[in-house]
Amino acid sequence: MRATIKMIAEKAGVSNGTVDRVLHDRPYVKAEVRERVLQVMRELDYQPNRMASALATSGTARRFAVVQPVWEPYIGESIQEGIKRFREERRDYNLAVDIYEYTKSDTQACLTQLAKAAATEPQGIAISASDSPEIRECLRDLAERRIPVVTFNSDIPGAPRMCYVGEDAHRAGRIAGEIASKYVHQGDGILVAYAGPAYAGHKARADGFLSRMDELHFARERCRVIFTNSDYETTYKEVSKALQEDPRIGCVYMANRSVLACVAAIRAAGRTGQVRVLAHDCDPEVCQLLRDGSVDFTIGQDFSYQSYQALTVLFDSAVDHQLPDQDFYYPTSPILNAEMI
Repeated sequence: MRATIKMIAEKAGVSNGTVDRVLHDRPYVKAEVRERVLQVMRELDYQPNRMASALATSGTARRFAVVQPVWEPYIGESIQEGIKRFREERRDYNLAVDIYEYTKSDTQACLTQLAKAAATEPQGIAISASDSPEIRECLRDLAERRIPVVTFNSDIPGAPRMCYVGEDAHRAGRIAGEIASKYVHQGDGILVAYAGPAYAGHKARADGFLSRMDELHFARERCRVIFTNSDYETTYKEVSKALQEDPRIGCVYMANRSVLACVAAIRAAGRTGQVRVLAHDCDPEVCQLLRDGSVDFTIGQDFSYQSYQALTVLFDSAVDHQLPDQDFYYPTSPILNAEMI
């Protein structure tokens, strides 16, 4: 009897999708799992037949949707790369991935695009959206219609979604705290800047940073927190004010965007070279600031993994009826400096 992918999956104790990823040498399979699957293939003398696989699956059309904001170019290109890789690795399957974009922070536009995506009756929707009562209500409606949802890049905790794929913001903040502790001098103050409490991801970074500093016995009164709305003008104003009022500040942790405004405020205060700067992500602006020494470290995140893994979870659910084995899928949080970009 000829061995099948289903037989291998059952004997190896994994899903059909995992066997497929091993068969096509795709990433994101644990080494021990990959070896177990390969061993079973050898035991069963499995001979792959890609044409037969294509014929077996071509009769069932599968449609997935991605609902996302219009990203900055460096994020958008990386997100698109993840979608492209997902498509290429499953080119034997009769599937389509439709992308629905909306203006960032425009909840109504997001809801409109979600409705358009749902109208196609997809096998799953990957969504990046801000948390709001309206979005939550829409996700509840999708759940009632049995359209699975995976959130990526921005989570909506407690909503009816299968899982979240994106940065572990609290852990990223703790990493920043660990870095800061290595070069903050005795008596120095630290300025923590983020958009505001309504921005869950940025707040989680700041909370993680402060929790790690607490564990390292860094007095909380030495940490000053400001809200900057992530725009240039507010960031420049608030950082300038903090530097003027507290000359002890020796490090600024930018848990949000507008890093250029922070650097400009430090220069205007005549504190260049005296104040360390920690940032997040690796957009072209931050890369240039790393190169010229204005930013010391930044903590990156793998955006392509986010879109790729979100669609992979939805695909495995549709093909194998396999639910994700975890509630959160976190990419790595690499620490980058001038020599690493």
